[in-house]
Amino acid sequence: MVRAILPNLPIHDVKTAPLPEDQLRKVFKKYNTNNENLLSKEELKKAFEYLGSIIPGFRANRGLHHADANKDGYVNEGEMDELVNYDVRVGFGIKAA
Repeated sequence: MVRAILPNLPIHDVKTAPLPEDQLRKVFKKYNTNNENLLSKEELKKAFEYLGSIIPGFRANRGLHHADANKDGYVNEGEMDELVNYDVRVGFGIKAA
């Protein structure tokens, strides 16, 4: 549906080189500014900006959608793996060997 609305939107919007999964986790933990091990949509947006996304708000929404298993509006420590998997799928990370 997004393709129909925004046909020129790149599938991968990454401006920087992909990071290994462990470094992606460190980036997300860095942007957990309140240190409660819960990433809000705003914190995710800032992390995606740091990672070089040209559409960080969209990536934050999609990352939250993919990772927030309990639907509380945050990505917790237990949901971090799915967030990292999403990041790898869209080009921000490199799958660990």
